[in-house]
Amino acid sequence: MLPMIDTGIRQSTTLSPMTLSDRLITLAKDADTAGYAATAEQLVQLAITIFDEAPRRPD
Repeated sequence: MLPMIDTGIRQSTTLSPMTLSDRLITLAKDADTAGYAATAEQLVQLAITIFDEAPRRPD
């Protein structure tokens, strides 16, 4: 299930993996600019894991 957020416009909206990853990368850029390189690296790694797929179980 995808995470839900309150946008203030609607009751809730589902974030796509691409949107969530983009927001994390934007935060990472801001963290790096502010001098928090380690935090920026963690945010980038988290953004990457959004697209990691778990192995599928055979049916």
